[in-house]
Amino acid sequence: MTTTTEAHEAGSGHGAIAGILAYLRDRRLQPGDRLPSERDLAERLGVGRNAVREALATLVTLRIVESRPNSGIYLRHVEREASFEALVMLTDMGGTPTPVEVAETMEVRGHLEVLAAGLACQRRTDADLERMQAVLQRTQEVLAQNGNIAAADTDFHIALVDATHNSVLVRVLHAFYRFTGRRREAMFEDTVQGTASLRDHRRLFEHIRERDSAKAQLLILRHMDRARSYWSTVLGD
Repeated sequence: MTTTTEAHEAGSGHGAIAGILAYLRDRRLQPGDRLPSERDLAERLGVGRNAVREALATLVTLRIVESRPNSGIYLRHVEREASFEALVMLTDMGGTPTPVEVAETMEVRGHLEVLAAGLACQRRTDADLERMQAVLQRTQEVLAQNGNIAAADTDFHIALVDATHNSVLVRVLHAFYRFTGRRREAMFEDTVQGTASLRDHRRLFEHIRERDSAKAQLLILRHMDRARSYWSTVLGD
């Protein structure tokens, strides 16, 4: 069970990360610029030094900043060097991806989904098919009540990638699903989009069941192209 103290420390840690990122943005620090000391950051952010230390350790792991021995903490070239998990984390914390980031992530995700569809056709088990079919049924039930299918839509994609039985691909695509979570909720407020997605998922399920990789990959590519076109129109990019 999480104690009150642990919850407070976790909250302070997240707050310290958000505060440091806000500082970097507000001060317009450039790659190679040195950050203030832990003590200075703690005073600026109104948190403990332990929270700042943990936040900086997280940002080092995500390659947003780097620690230079006997020198200090320096900002990296985020666009080139930061991990994709850094972008996911910023989104989890309420950040809004730019239109370029949305377009680029969807481009990469599209090719990963094509790979997943092909591998799922080769490796899916009866249990995988049962899981996908259950998600399709749940999606239909949500749509029948004019509900938002974002969660069910994500569950179908997760079930599909799990059917590849490739743990690296599963972990990579899970990060993409986290990154697109809020956007998917917004898109599926429109039940027309939900209906179209369910139609594609049903056909995709049939192709995977029949182990027809060519049709499954072509369909998932068109599925992703439609989503990309939707967001291109919405974001005006």
